[in-house]
Amino acid sequence: MKKKLTVFVGCILTLVMVFALTGCGGSDSSDKKTLTIGCEATTPGWIVKKDDGKLKGFDYDMWQEIGKRTGHKIEFKVMDWDGMWTMLDDGRIDSVAEQISETPERAKKYNLSTPYAYNRYCLISRADNKALNSFEDIKDGMSISCESNTSDELIVNALEKKYGFKLKKTYYDGMSVTDVAMGRCDLWPRAETSSILTVKETKNLKILGKTDILETNVYPFADTDEGKALSEEVSKAIDEMREDGTIKKLSEKWFDQDISEKPEGAETLMSYTK
Repeated sequence: MKKKLTVFVGCILTLVMVFALTGCGGSDSSDKKTLTIGCEATTPGWIVKKDDGKLKGFDYDMWQEIGKRTGHKIEFKVMDWDGMWTMLDDGRIDSVAEQISETPERAKKYNLSTPYAYNRYCLISRADNKALNSFEDIKDGMSISCESNTSDELIVNALEKKYGFKLKKTYYDGMSVTDVAMGRCDLWPRAETSSILTVKETKNLKILGKTDILETNVYPFADTDEGKALSEEVSKAIDEMREDGTIKKLSEKWFDQDISEKPEGAETLMSYTK
């Protein structure tokens, strides 16, 4: 009887140790949360959906690498622009990845990651518009595209402050580059990487000039304790990726230029909103 009791107690102790060891495995990658990232998948070079339904682009590659370094599994959800922010606000997705600019409003509303890319803003105009060949040709009252619920309006305000002209903001619900190509709108503000790709892919467009105003790209997270923790975790991975040259390598892969470091002499969009 004593022998049976000893064996029984031994089994209980073994089970306790097994459960204790399993419970201590919180740092194992298998216990990590799957991060759901929202995107439109309509921004060339940054993130687009291919014909086979797969995603590709700089932001897509960034998140695959972030997932490897943090131990999180990364899952993308494609949706419309406004829907992404609504789902981020109510916790149905963890972040948004589609060339997201740092703005004062987003800085107040979300936990933003450390910047991972810097882009000079450019102005695009119609290629066959002989009256527009440089910034010096821009006249007060010329129309400039502003996509609704984006940072476009802030960009235009910064351009006016920096260069002294007064433009007529024309609002669009979605991309308006074809309206510029067809002459219905004079100018279109976009970061350099997107400008280069857009001019290549759309007929009758040209880059009028490159500004000294920078788009600073970040990843937003909810204004919660969990969002703050994720922002800090992702920021640490981004800092490591910048230091070891990973971001430089990925940006050169997609844009043929390094956008991982802030260019000298340029000011961020945020500095023009103070």
